[in-house]
Amino acid sequence: MKGFKFRLQSVLDARQKKLEDCQLNFAKAKNRLHRENLVLANFIKILDETVLSLKETLDSGGIDNTIIFIHQNYIITIKESIKKQKVVIEIAEKELEEKNKLMLEALKALKVMEKLKEKALEEFKENINKHEMLIIDEIATCRYAKRG
Repeated sequence: MKGFKFRLQSVLDARQKKLEDCQLNFAKAKNRLHRENLVLANFIKILDETVLSLKETLDSGGIDNTIIFIHQNYIITIKESIKKQKVVIEIAEKELEEKNKLMLEALKALKVMEKLKEKALEEFKENINKHEMLIIDEIATCRYAKRG
């Protein structure tokens, strides 16, 4: 509205910027969690393929102790990698929760400022209306005084 200037506009702008930053950080944390889950899925796929390969080797009857030993060591290594990756995922999930919490707090702070701006705009409109009514009353009084 013309003539209306919210005195806390700079605070509102800062809170809007903070919300945008929080949303960006949340999106980055969500992408990281997604990537870490893909890494875990890849480890699980490799584990399944390795176990299947070991089973096929054993079923084929060509029992070579070296190949079996290599497969077993690789399976142990992959299982350790899966455990480590699950810890990484837990950390990423906690980070995502924290970023979400910060984003919600920033959103609440922004909403408070937007409500204040709405109230200030309503007060401004009411003051304009009161002022217009006073002018109309004054004009009517002047016209009545000229007649009488």
